[in-house]
Amino acid sequence: MINCVIIDDEAKNIKLLQKMLELHCPDVKIMATETDAKNGLQLINELQPQLVFLDIEMPHLNGFDLLKKLESVNFEVIFVTAYSHHAVEAFEHRATGYITKPINSEKLVAAVNTATKNIESKNINRNLFSLLEQSSKQAEPEKIPLSTSNGLVFVKLTDIMYCESSGNYTNFYLCDDKKIMVSRQLGEYEKLLPETNFIRIHDKYIINLSYIKEYIKGSGGDVVLENGKELPVATRRKEEFLSRFEKWIKRKN
Repeated sequence: MINCVIIDDEAKNIKLLQKMLELHCPDVKIMATETDAKNGLQLINELQPQLVFLDIEMPHLNGFDLLKKLESVNFEVIFVTAYSHHAVEAFEHRATGYITKPINSEKLVAAVNTATKNIESKNINRNLFSLLEQSSKQAEPEKIPLSTSNGLVFVKLTDIMYCESSGNYTNFYLCDDKKIMVSRQLGEYEKLLPETNFIRIHDKYIINLSYIKEYIKGSGGDVVLENGKELPVATRRKEEFLSRFEKWIKRKN
């Protein structure tokens, strides 16, 4: 069963969606519904649903603003709205689906099926990530699995130049100029990447010490990588970075 919450300022729309879900998507369990967006925000934080059906045009707080107020969006979002012109912005918010009213049953089923696959993938990846976190404490891994929209990509640690935070996502930049976006926060990878070669130099960046080409002095300074990319070092992280880098050089020599 997939636990969901429905947030729409019109009660009749909620009732219609409830009936359609019961008829066409029996695996979806409706935990709660709400007509007030602010209360809906509280519901999400309390219930931690796997899926949220969200209206966009609501008084006081629209659907997009509601998502922005959340510390993290760890659920699938299907927007259900009377307006088609919000579609681009909806997918910029990583929406799983965008359904216009009146609701078409086929589009509803398709969106729920996509959400189900994403939820199953997240559960598998969460379990795998936990196992990797445990094993990395015992022995340094050679590869790390990165979860993409198509599945898992196993990347050699030696191929990772740096990682960049992007909200609830992390971008991995590899030595072959390839970029991979994964749906986990940078802090989680900070725990997983071995300290022997990786260090967090900024709230936004973790770098592989092997790819440092130059360090430019400053209040925090800047690191220039072998591909020419220049990244800032946070002032509060400067001392630790320089100390770790010095130890890394001695170890290599």
